[in-house]
Amino acid sequence: MRRFNTTGPCIPGKHYMVDLTERLAQICGLVDGGAYFTVNYARQYGKTTTLAELEKVLTEKYLVISLDFQRFSDFCFESERNFCYAFAAAFSKEAGRFLADGADGRRQIEELASARKDAGFNLMYMFELLRDFCERSDKPVVLVIDEVDYASNNRVILDFLSQLRYGYLDRELRGMRSFHSVILAAVYDVRNIRRKIRPVEHNVNSPWNIAADFEVDMSFSKEGIAGMLREYEADHATGMDVSEMASMLYDYTSGYPFLVSRLCKLMDEKIRPEETGEDGMYPWTKKGFHEAVRLILSEENALFGSMIGKLADYSELNTMLSSLLFAGEHTVYNPDNLAISDATMFGFVKNRQGNVAIANRIFEARLYNYYLSTAE
Repeated sequence: MRRFNTTGPCIPGKHYMVDLTERLAQICGLVDGGAYFTVNYARQYGKTTTLAELEKVLTEKYLVISLDFQRFSDFCFESERNFCYAFAAAFSKEAGRFLADGADGRRQIEELASARKDAGFNLMYMFELLRDFCERSDKPVVLVIDEVDYASNNRVILDFLSQLRYGYLDRELRGMRSFHSVILAAVYDVRNIRRKIRPVEHNVNSPWNIAADFEVDMSFSKEGIAGMLREYEADHATGMDVSEMASMLYDYTSGYPFLVSRLCKLMDEKIRPEETGEDGMYPWTKKGFHEAVRLILSEENALFGSMIGKLADYSELNTMLSSLLFAGEHTVYNPDNLAISDATMFGFVKNRQGNVAIANRIFEARLYNYYLSTAE
């Protein structure tokens, strides 16, 4: 039996999922065009799930090397040499899965792995080997890195991004072979990563200014939610009104993937009709839905924990959200305002006809409850 999933990536055949076909087609268009870009969305917005499904689509045409910076220890980011050692090891292991003995590119991978023993191994040397590998590969190489902002407060990440940029420019201006496409997934906007470095530097030019705009909507549409519910209904025959339920889920969440899946999971697993004395359709009716809303607003979960943590860490963000909720202030949406930019990046607010608005009704209610309780 499939289930609704809110922990880790979703897996087709194991979890109920929104159809990603259109989203993947849009991203594939960027890859086919040789773009370097960032999948920059808030926590638990389906980035890892999308990348996993994207890899399946791309492997027929490309050699996809998928890495995750969250697997690297803090020690790996303490120096350039530590980082190069860890990156070369991870890249070699991943590439080795696809290359048989004697295949083109195998020698370059072995050279990359052995170069870690060289005392002079650094980013420039490593990228020379990586470009050589791309030159020898039978297929164009696509590099995918998840959680790229995991250690973004370390200078070495800036230097790493700069090397990716040089590779892109060499490809475009000199016709040199490099990564065909690079995809970075992060919560924090990689283009503005410099302001996380301490001390603040005068030079704030982004090393990622070659990135293409990523305009793929990662939220769930009402139609996408309805498609997922129809699959559930085919398995369970609850008799729910799929269209009405999809509308309620969208109206309360604005399609935020975690919130949609969490509300569905609560209705599926936590709300029991036998406890109410009503018929078996209860969990998937209006009454069941509002009970799920009550439950999600009172529970502890990673998303809400992250939200409250950000309010403590970013005082200007905290002040802006409080004023937005209680003072009735209309704040013009200005992306140059740091608090607005941060709130948008974390998924807390959105641009509604030129004004700042809380991203969805669930967030609005949870923030109200938080501010009221702290006032008490």
